[in-house]
Amino acid sequence: MLKKIYNCQEYMLNEPMLPQEKERKHLYILESLSQVRVNTPKGDMTMQPYDVLVGQSLMGFHLNSHDRNPLLLRLYSIEFDLPSPLNRYTVGDNPLIHDLMNENKSSKAYILFTHLTAKICHAYLDAIEQLEQLAQDDDKYVHFQKQKIAGLLFTELLRDHENKVSKSGSQFPSAQVKYASQETQSGMIMQYVTENIQTVTLKETAAHFSYQPNYFSRLCQNLFGVTFNELKTHIKLELAKEQLRLTTKSLDEISQELGYKAVSNFHRNFKAQTGLTPREYRQESRLPNFED
Repeated sequence: MLKKIYNCQEYMLNEPMLPQEKERKHLYILESLSQVRVNTPKGDMTMQPYDVLVGQSLMGFHLNSHDRNPLLLRLYSIEFDLPSPLNRYTVGDNPLIHDLMNENKSSKAYILFTHLTAKICHAYLDAIEQLEQLAQDDDKYVHFQKQKIAGLLFTELLRDHENKVSKSGSQFPSAQVKYASQETQSGMIMQYVTENIQTVTLKETAAHFSYQPNYFSRLCQNLFGVTFNELKTHIKLELAKEQLRLTTKSLDEISQELGYKAVSNFHRNFKAQTGLTPREYRQESRLPNFED
């Protein structure tokens, strides 16, 4: 199923979680083709052209135009006929998608993928749209092709996912971290650090996930290839970039939200990491108006 959202300034998504059978799974895929502000159960976020949101349920997602131009989005509803257990051939061996699809029925999980500037995912979604236009009732050939293209889509989304998955815009699957895939473990840890970025510490985060601090420190090194403090610095930098690029907040506001004691510390750390001052980065990263 494909739904196009256009010629309006706001739109409410009320896409329920559909039955997840043993051999059939379902996901919604929302692609933005305009600048969109999204109010989700977690809070507000902004989608740029070609960003992709994936989830089992999109209930109560309020879409608003970010730049006063009409909304333009594509919403796909895709079912997968799966062997049991879910295998690598259907979702490109993507554990993060695996965990998302196997969440329980109260799941509110969704993942926002950004920086898809190569437009490979956009091309896959174009192909799925063309197949939707060809489809007739119970067309098994079209259904098969859509599944395979969706698998390629997920594979591309997860390629270099560290730079594509939005830490602040995603609600990661809530499986117990000790038993989750490494991708979901990474996402859950990043999400916790992001949500508590002002005051988060290694000891607090380890306790939240029921780990001893020393073990959790080694886990972070294994998952991310950096220390916990380096991870926290990286997340602060990514959040700062998002705020500078997508909002008009002052440097004082951003530095306070990220837990810096003084804006001068924020300024110094940001320039050390990027080579630019926050103001220079904001000026250089302003996105041009999207053109089809």
